[in-house]
Amino acid sequence: MQYLYIDTPSALREYCEHAATKRAVAVDTEFVRTRTFYPQLGLVQLFEGEQAALVDVIAIDDCSSLVALLTNPNVVKVLHAPSEDLEAFQHAFSMYPTPMFDTQTAAQLLGIGNTMGYGRMVEALLEVSLEKGESRTDWLRRPLSPEQLSYAADDVIYLLPCYEQLTERLTPHQARIVRDEMALLIDRKSAVMPPEFAYLGFKNTWKLAPRNLYVLKELAAWRLRYAREHDVTVNFVTRELGLFEIARDLPKHKGALFHMDLLAPQEARKHHAVFLDIVHTALSLSDTELPDAVPRLTDRNGFKKLSAEIKARCQPLADQLGLDITFVASKRQISQLISYYWTAMDETRAQELQPELLTYWRGEALADKLLPLLPKS
Repeated sequence: MQYLYIDTPSALREYCEHAATKRAVAVDTEFVRTRTFYPQLGLVQLFEGEQAALVDVIAIDDCSSLVALLTNPNVVKVLHAPSEDLEAFQHAFSMYPTPMFDTQTAAQLLGIGNTMGYGRMVEALLEVSLEKGESRTDWLRRPLSPEQLSYAADDVIYLLPCYEQLTERLTPHQARIVRDEMALLIDRKSAVMPPEFAYLGFKNTWKLAPRNLYVLKELAAWRLRYAREHDVTVNFVTRELGLFEIARDLPKHKGALFHMDLLAPQEARKHHAVFLDIVHTALSLSDTELPDAVPRLTDRNGFKKLSAEIKARCQPLADQLGLDITFVASKRQISQLISYYWTAMDETRAQELQPELLTYWRGEALADKLLPLLPKS
């Protein structure tokens, strides 16, 4: 099938106005995110059932007609595993596509495959094998080759027929689950971690005494702010292991920093003043000014028993849906629920979210069964 390459606002508007008359439109993105904090959108692919369109968002200075289509409440936007696509749309256009349908989630609900990649799904449903030779393309460079553009078009041309097959097979309840999973995904992507709580996502914080934890907390907050302000991925600012080593060893001068095993030399040279200032501040604080130590959740008395009980109470719902328990209640979701109720502050509360097992379709089916197991607020 031929594709239409769109690089002007007028051509984009004409295509999007026509696509807006359809019930569903397949959507995909190509972006680059090697060193940047935010994804850099290079191409948006659309397919409304007649002709695929490759939208050059770099060349077009007015993408309002594309945004209008992507937020049109009467047109379902069909994507596959759209987590990263949502981040690209949010950074480029400050919006998320809605309403949205994820073919990966639908395929899992129907027992076709767990977390199935796009190529495998197309092969399973349409018996078509796709070439994946352009997946490492720099989508910000121009011009793009015919091979690159053909690869990009394939990502939506087969997506719409897959959607049609999947929606025919989904029950109304399964379709509701797909919608709720998309709402949950948008909630998670919309949540913003305050820098002062960035340390909560670090590993092994339970190993640190309060003074050392103060250092890690300040370092993590500084790194996240720096990454956002300079649009560079956090690990290109400083690796987590390097920050943990500073917090653990409390180096008091540049020489000590430069001899650390886990801190890259270029990181020590570039940011040594920040690191040492935070350490010196920590050493000057009284014990009452320090944060409380972070207990290791899995070591707390009753954690394993409570985890097992939560899983057991979720199992009947998984059985009823014919799903693996990990789709209904993953280990991460179980730990998230326990942490939310057992700790004064965790990543979920810091981002003003609710435990996933208590929201949307899971919450409706499970809240009455799980809440009696948890401490009363």
